[in-house]
Amino acid sequence: MNLLSWLFNSKTINMKRLKFTIILLLITALNFAQEQEKKEAPWNVMYPEFMAEEAAKYFDEFNMLWSEESPINVKEGRLVAIAVSAAIRCEYCIAAQIEFAKKAGANEEEIKAAIQIAAEIQRFSTLLYGNEFDEDTFNKLIGRDNKE
Repeated sequence: MNLLSWLFNSKTINMKRLKFTIILLLITALNFAQEQEKKEAPWNVMYPEFMAEEAAKYFDEFNMLWSEESPINVKEGRLVAIAVSAAIRCEYCIAAQIEFAKKAGANEEEIKAAIQIAAEIQRFSTLLYGNEFDEDTFNKLIGRDNKE
């Protein structure tokens, strides 16, 4: 007798079979729910299982930086993210942030300007650092009072 016949044989259905069926359905439902959670939070696969749920919560929280609640509007926030992504040379980040910036209304010129700003900051930083530019002189040039 196969499993289905055993489970649904009208003459022999009893509490044990009913419990077994319910447990089987619960396991199937739990497995389905876990698979759905993975689909809803695909980044979870990058984390050890013990912290994936918390990582997903954090991911949701930090994405609020690009929401109406943020003090920086969404498009400008995405342009900042493009500049940082370019500076740290994260190909995944660049692709995602350009796509998100376009969806937030950024145009090609704004995207290019954000990338250029990142390049100029990095270039000038290299010049200052490499030439061991005097910090006191630098502070005077930018109008900052020297603070000890």
